[in-house]
Amino acid sequence: MIKAIFFDAAGILYTRSVPTEKFALDLLQKKGFPTEISPVQYSQLLTLKTQASQGLIDHKTYWDHFLLMRGVFDSQLRKDFSSAFINFSNEVQPIPGVRESLMGLKQKGFLLGIITDTMYPVEWKMRRLEKVGVSELIDIVACSTDLGAHKPDPAVYLYALKQANLQKNESAFVGHLSIELNGAQGAGMITIAINHDPEAIADYYCNSILDLLDLPILQRFHEDVTETREVN
Repeated sequence: MIKAIFFDAAGILYTRSVPTEKFALDLLQKKGFPTEISPVQYSQLLTLKTQASQGLIDHKTYWDHFLLMRGVFDSQLRKDFSSAFINFSNEVQPIPGVRESLMGLKQKGFLLGIITDTMYPVEWKMRRLEKVGVSELIDIVACSTDLGAHKPDPAVYLYALKQANLQKNESAFVGHLSIELNGAQGAGMITIAINHDPEAIADYYCNSILDLLDLPILQRFHEDVTETREVN
């Protein structure tokens, strides 16, 4: 019986007008800087992004290297670009129906949490959730920068389960990226895909976050809680 539902954050609870790195590249191009880098540099940048998401380096270091690789050698200009990128990353919009869906799930008695990868402090993540109107509905936060690991590492999912004091089969993970859904399945969680990759494999699929309210497997806990209250 599912007692807790964990969500990916970006792409499931909130979105942006474009991905942050697209915004960054578009801005660089607009200012006359090259946007292409070599395969070796691209590999190095991926490594740095992984390190940033694990809290091994900070987001400023990542963006500094991102800009140096594209010819932005003036330190003040790099700071200005980085500030623009960070400000944009915090400009999030709610996924349609997100508050209604999470409120409905909370009323059914579920614990709600996020399992999220980010290079930024967890406090920033919570401010984004506050901006889209759901922060007070979140009970548990598993954030990569705090844990030193990122999805699909089982440690991230298992940390969330430990915080909820639940067994693997008592939880569901809602996501959209194949690699993250696979990670949740590997950790023993029920998986639910929304706005997902074409090749994503999950236990259940929904067209929108509002569909969670009608998903049969998410009715059972509510029914069992109601019956218990009636007996008591």
